[in-house]
Amino acid sequence: MPPMKRTMLLFGIVLATNGSSKLGSPHSSQDAQSPHTPANQSFHILIPATKSDVNLCKTLLSGSILDYPPPVIIAWDQTIDPDKQEGMWGGGTHLFKISKVLEWLQNLPPDRDEDLVMMMDGYDIWFQLSKEILIQRYHEINAEANARIRRRIGRAADIEGIKQTIVFGSGKRCFPNEIHTVACWPLPPSPLPEDMWDGNTDTTIGSFPNAWAATRQKFLNSGIIIGPAKDMRALFARAATVVNELGQDPEPDDNGSRWSEKAYHSSDQSVFNVIFGNQEFQREVIRIRHISWFHNPMLKAQQMFGKDLSATTETLEGNAIVNILDPPWSHAQIPHLPGKPLEFGIGLDYWSSLSFQTANSERNGGWLTYSKGASLEDQVEHKDRWDCKPHLRPDLPADILASPAPVITSGGAASPPSNQEQQQEQHEQQDQNPSERRDTSLNPVSWDSVPLYTNICAGTIPVMVHLNGNKQARDTEWANMWYQPSAEQLHEASKPKEGESMLKGAENGGRKEMEPGSAFADTGLTLNFGEICKDWDFS
Repeated sequence: MPPMKRTMLLFGIVLATNGSSKLGSPHSSQDAQSPHTPANQSFHILIPATKSDVNLCKTLLSGSILDYPPPVIIAWDQTIDPDKQEGMWGGGTHLFKISKVLEWLQNLPPDRDEDLVMMMDGYDIWFQLSKEILIQRYHEINAEANARIRRRIGRAADIEGIKQTIVFGSGKRCFPNEIHTVACWPLPPSPLPEDMWDGNTDTTIGSFPNAWAATRQKFLNSGIIIGPAKDMRALFARAATVVNELGQDPEPDDNGSRWSEKAYHSSDQSVFNVIFGNQEFQREVIRIRHISWFHNPMLKAQQMFGKDLSATTETLEGNAIVNILDPPWSHAQIPHLPGKPLEFGIGLDYWSSLSFQTANSERNGGWLTYSKGASLEDQVEHKDRWDCKPHLRPDLPADILASPAPVITSGGAASPPSNQEQQQEQHEQQDQNPSERRDTSLNPVSWDSVPLYTNICAGTIPVMVHLNGNKQARDTEWANMWYQPSAEQLHEASKPKEGESMLKGAENGGRKEMEPGSAFADTGLTLNFGEICKDWDFS
């Protein structure tokens, strides 16, 4: 049969698509399409923090209450050369996340390559749910993402072995990178519902309180990064290379503002944005390269007749991208590389199942109680016409219901004081009137009786709350966590935890019994919670 006739015959047999995922619900154990590693997978938490702080204590305490393993504090008590700090956010500590985390990963024994490693910010993240839920959701997110990748790039995913293994948090803004750069435009579409803000979705129309308020999450947030040790090592090694390549000068694609100098003022997130954008650009190059007459005759024919196979209807801050590989605005010419270059298996937690980022999203989340008969909609604080359309589900997810019941004092935590001043006043009144002191015995309660921070727009209950928006919320919202006002009693009732240091040559194989809330330093020291948080009032 002549080649053209054989091709025409295949038109009726093979249908190739180039669409984006349209998942309409958050992942669940029923949605996942591949087996998951057991929740008891070896798990390490890395927290970059150079000094003690009340907000670090909150992070450590919340992890201890929920039985997370003692973390490793990265860059503890270390400083940056003062001559290099000018114009650098956090005095340059953001880039410590790259260099010092890489150092720890490189010292990890080879037999730990499959261990799960999570790097998280240390001064604005609180744990809400257990590590078992976190690990299970991590694997479910990857299973769903890999299905989207296969739908998006077709057979190229299997041929090149492209799959997601590393999950970042997701946000609404490609910050701090300049939006005309490759860090921002080639990113895949968000799988979140397209009607979240009705016709305002992904536009600046009516956005309140800022221009990104009605944008669906599709951009990388480096507040949490989780993946296998070997893949994290490769990623952080690439990040160190990018930092060196960017150096002190603006990147070549800078628009003249010099905003990108010093690796975007030492932002680790800007570096990971560059890596993610380049990965997605090359994935599109790979997809086009693997379109063939045999497997994709319709697309191949369209290409032959001049159709732009990289056309897209996606927008970036209201600007039409038009073409994934060649947007209409001025931009650097990105080389189309052979093979599978710049691929790091990066993807995002679009549904906020692992962590909810409050930046540009403060009005999208809140504490809800899921008790039977309670109206979730009535508990939503913001009901303005510019707010998102709630996608709430009346029942708690199966993974939460299956987890150990929360334990609180019988005095109750379901309706905690609204702020610290009220709570302090309550404590003072109880001290003056001993007969009015509440019962401090600890009792299990049901998950539907305690307040849980919820992504109202997506209807998900995240494992962690990342307060990277209004920083004052770290003070005003602490009393709303489900373990309040019982946190002090829960801490005192906790048993010592066995921690494991991964430093080479550590005594006893690195294992030791540790006070609840304590951590390892990457220098080998043990940081006792009672010492580094001795001046902190739990309330």
